[in-house]
Amino acid sequence: MPKRMSEAEAIVSFQLKLRERGIFDHALLQAFELTPRKDFLEERFNDVAETDIALPLPCGQTQAAPTSIARMITALDVGPGDRVLEIGTGSGYATALIARMALSVTTLERYRALAEAAKKRLARPSLGTIAVWHADGTHGYPEEAPYDRIILHGSIESEPASLIDQLTPGGSVVAILRVGQVSEITRWRRAVTGRVLEIDHFGRLDLPKIIPGLSESL
Repeated sequence: MPKRMSEAEAIVSFQLKLRERGIFDHALLQAFELTPRKDFLEERFNDVAETDIALPLPCGQTQAAPTSIARMITALDVGPGDRVLEIGTGSGYATALIARMALSVTTLERYRALAEAAKKRLARPSLGTIAVWHADGTHGYPEEAPYDRIILHGSIESEPASLIDQLTPGGSVVAILRVGQVSEITRWRRAVTGRVLEIDHFGRLDLPKIIPGLSESL
């Protein structure tokens, strides 16, 4: 019977797997190291928390595989002075990773149960400034705009115009752009002057479509 890895060995193995999949950003790797995934999942998933697979969340939602989250955050290009808007809090795992790299994070979750659970998990001084809101993030959160970075954990089918309007000059939005059968990580960067956009793609990734509306009951 193979020996079971210790938690420290599992974290090292997890880090190596991220590097093998092309994740080399030091700040992001450190954020993963400081943020155990099992803390953002139900206890029954402890044995597979350090595995690079998507896992189920309450309310019929899914926490993406760590490398998928890492690819999205890499495209976001977060810096220590950035104010970030996140759409789709889920368990709060990606929120915690981003918070370790940014100045502050405002995160929106349409399911009340997920938002309340994430708020408890993210109430740690070491994570810095995080505001969790039960809100429909389809059109962003203009109440606290502008933002330096906006990330949507899901797919859309056209330019996110209302989100781009909430960016600072030089700011960017990252989401999955789905055109026909092709879904790609896409970044829309706003020009320093005016609204001219620079659009970049970072490879294929398929995530569920962003659903508008608010769930009060779940």
